[in-house]
Amino acid sequence: MLGISKDTVHALPEVHYPGRVIMIDSAAKAKDAVAYLLKQPQIGFDTETRPSFQKNHHYKVSLVQLSVPGECFLFRLKQIGSLDGLMSIFENPNIQKIGLSLKDDFHSLAKLCEFTPAGFVELQTFVKDYEIADNSLQKIFALIFGLRISKNQRLTNWEASELTPGQQTYAAIDAWACVEIYNYLCAGKFHPEECPYRIDDQTAKMLQSSVGIRMPLKHLEGYEPPKEGVLSSAYSAPPDINSVPVKKGRRKSAGDSSKGKKEESVKVAPKPRKSGGKKKSEKPEETKEPKKKSVTASHKVAPRKTPPAKKNQKTSASGSQKETTRTKTASSGTAPVRKTVKRTKKRPSDEA
Repeated sequence: MLGISKDTVHALPEVHYPGRVIMIDSAAKAKDAVAYLLKQPQIGFDTETRPSFQKNHHYKVSLVQLSVPGECFLFRLKQIGSLDGLMSIFENPNIQKIGLSLKDDFHSLAKLCEFTPAGFVELQTFVKDYEIADNSLQKIFALIFGLRISKNQRLTNWEASELTPGQQTYAAIDAWACVEIYNYLCAGKFHPEECPYRIDDQTAKMLQSSVGIRMPLKHLEGYEPPKEGVLSSAYSAPPDINSVPVKKGRRKSAGDSSKGKKEESVKVAPKPRKSGGKKKSEKPEETKEPKKKSVTASHKVAPRKTPPAKKNQKTSASGSQKETTRTKTASSGTAPVRKTVKRTKKRPSDEA
């Protein structure tokens, strides 16, 4: 399989766009450009979106590039307003539109307008028949033509009031390069066995799985490279790209599936509750035992010994009342009781 490193790509000479760039920034210009493009049999396709450097914040598509021989049209979506003209091109199966990583472009455009894409060719799938394992447009172009597509303008503001010449050239090259790659391969001008940039099978598998495409490797049995001048089976786009409506509400299915999972968890929940009920029935028996202990302990602590009554105390009614008060105060052990006891010990005979 064929692959090329970033360092090797950066060392290659830079490619320059050979055509004319036409800016479409009004509804009137868009109408004329669409009428012209509907007559073209083949168009290079790409989009640009303003980059976001904040988490969970994304911009909508800013620019759509449509390339034909000798010129490239740049549609500024905010300025032209209605996208009906562009959607008539995207839904026309008689116009061949060639692009790379089309799923991302379709989902971004669907946020602006629902449409059913038709007549698209996915380069990431198409180049696998030519033993090319790389997925980026820059690397595929470098492998085939030995030239480098500059990416210096990729992270610039595509919603600026006016696009710089560098931005215009960059946007035009991305759409133009898709058509150049496709036509060059179909013409049989590229020979994989003569390409010096080769990678091991493990690296090739990793690159293919990153876009969900798994093609047989050359050394495996049953693999035959395409013949020169014969179109491969990837001429038409995969079934998940063509003739499938792209709608805004597609993401709702993810929310519906999550709700279904929650309902299932509720149904399964009663099973562990049965085992929990048994444990609750056992807990009251354990709690009753410490209560009994606390009651018995209080009975043992309650009775206290009273001090013995003195022999020389009077047996009169007033004396018996004093003895009862002494026993109560003595049991409590408060300081005033001791003072009263000392005062009662004094007698008038002693003072005389």
